[in-house]
Amino acid sequence: MTIPRLPRAVIPIYGTTLVDTLGYTLMIPLLPTVVRQYHASYVMAGALLSIPAFFSAVAAPIWGKVSDGIGRKPVIIAAQVLSLTGYLLLALSHSLWLVFLSRVISGCGGGSLGAVESYVADVTENDQREFAYSVYGAVFGLAFVIGPAASGALMHNGIALPFFLATALEAFNVVFTTLFLPLRKQSRRKQSGMRETIEAAAEPSVRRVLIRQFLFIFAIVVFLANFSLFVEKMLQISVASAAYMLAAAGAAGGVALLVVVTPLAKRVGDVWTSQIGLVAGVISYVLLIFARVQWLFVAALVIWAVGAAMAEPSLTTLLTKRAKASERGAIMGLSDSVNSIAMIAGPATGAAIVGSNAPLLGVLPAISVTAAFLLGLRSGKGARNGSVEPNRRRRTGQQQ
Repeated sequence: MTIPRLPRAVIPIYGTTLVDTLGYTLMIPLLPTVVRQYHASYVMAGALLSIPAFFSAVAAPIWGKVSDGIGRKPVIIAAQVLSLTGYLLLALSHSLWLVFLSRVISGCGGGSLGAVESYVADVTENDQREFAYSVYGAVFGLAFVIGPAASGALMHNGIALPFFLATALEAFNVVFTTLFLPLRKQSRRKQSGMRETIEAAAEPSVRRVLIRQFLFIFAIVVFLANFSLFVEKMLQISVASAAYMLAAAGAAGGVALLVVVTPLAKRVGDVWTSQIGLVAGVISYVLLIFARVQWLFVAALVIWAVGAAMAEPSLTTLLTKRAKASERGAIMGLSDSVNSIAMIAGPATGAAIVGSNAPLLGVLPAISVTAAFLLGLRSGKGARNGSVEPNRRRRTGQQQ
């Protein structure tokens, strides 16, 4: 397999993505500690992940639309400053309400991922884009390796230390992005309004991917946000051990992204790569019901990580291909908003399940991912019949 050569402009954006994702992954292993330290319920602990998702959902379409007009870089930097403020406040918090306030601020900053994803699409050619998003997904996987491992290693000195680390990394990120992320000027086309964005998102080929993304991310978050709570109840292992298990899963997913996803997508296409990943997800969630011994849980975790590594970049690539170029930032911002809505409902829902009957945590994700798979069958049928998304068809006609 020939690996496409990526433009240098994507390197800074990968660094930006890594640090921005760390704030989420650092929090996951700490939830049991937060529950004990602040005498919070499991649902309130899950809400620490839901609240930033809510504000990210509100901010994402705005960030995306603004980035279509003034460019991606200013939006990305502004969001990073908000994330930095949130991390610092979280590190300094001594009460639960300050923790929640810090998560609100971080959520507003995290809503810029749509602009980040659009930037990747802006600077890559069609033959580079699949690999570019695979690497982008691998960066997420790396954050799931570094974040939980760092929390597990540093939490012995207090839960504030991991977030001081995140604050320092985000400060570096702001400087790094300012100096090294190329400023790409947007074309001088007339700025479209919200009506055009809504119409672009309502196209069946785009709408279907957005729904599948929601179902996939909801399932991921129901499990992932409550990972530490689940293993604590089911396997009775320490928070540090749970963090290292999650880090190992992130490593497995990252390897799968770089080694499996790109060649598989070239052979069978993005639609069917995502479908295979969703099937792996269903298997892993069903296995959670029986994961009362560590070896079975680890097996489920590896299958889950590899499946997620196959589905996530494939769905993102499909969306960037199907979105109109003039609305790409807005559509990717809407995608981030849809994902954030899933992240609002997922943590508290999963925490309630773990609190009442932990072995059933995988049931709801399995149902959700099965629905995403069934919806993808329509896309798969279209791919076999040789149909292409509307904007690609128009470009092909113009070239002819």
